[in-house]
Amino acid sequence: MFEQKDIDEAKKLFLEWDLHRTWHIASAEFVTHVRKKAKDSLSLAVYLLEKVKNTQELVGNDTITLWIVTTSYYSMFFEVEFLLGLDGRKLPLGTKDTHKTIYLAFLYYYVIKGSELERKEKREVTTTKISKALSLFKELQDETLELQRLEKSVRDLKVQREQRHAFTYQMSKSAEVVEAQRSVAKASEFRQLVEEYIISREH
Repeated sequence: MFEQKDIDEAKKLFLEWDLHRTWHIASAEFVTHVRKKAKDSLSLAVYLLEKVKNTQELVGNDTITLWIVTTSYYSMFFEVEFLLGLDGRKLPLGTKDTHKTIYLAFLYYYVIKGSELERKEKREVTTTKISKALSLFKELQDETLELQRLEKSVRDLKVQREQRHAFTYQMSKSAEVVEAQRSVAKASEFRQLVEEYIISREH
């Protein structure tokens, strides 16, 4: 389930942003740019992971798994920037803690807005902007499966943001490779969810 603390923080922040028109307008060039960065970051993470798993080329490089985790996370970050950009939103220059702000923006505009979470009292979520669009597009009778995918993707985005920030502790090489594999898998799933949602909006 979505964390109440994050829900409250996202609602407070973006109700204020919308009221004061804080968002900058995303240009077509910006949208194209961040879409390419999202795709290229994931491609690089996959490439580096393949090198680690299947060659000896990067043996002795003690930072390679850190960069796989980092580029996996950045593909998710840029994917959200792309999605927000399609809706005309771009973070203003000088935004504090851009990574947390992007996470909260994804939570607010694609999960909270239009769902039961938008109301003041706590409620169980049965529909969101993304889960509804995907279930209609896939002609599913019940959007529960898409909602579960979305919940997992929101959780993955938050965890990857935190992991990128904290991936400085010492682990065994095999543990680092496992974490790198997980990061690539989460980023790939997140990209698929966002891309499916974008296609569903066009139909």
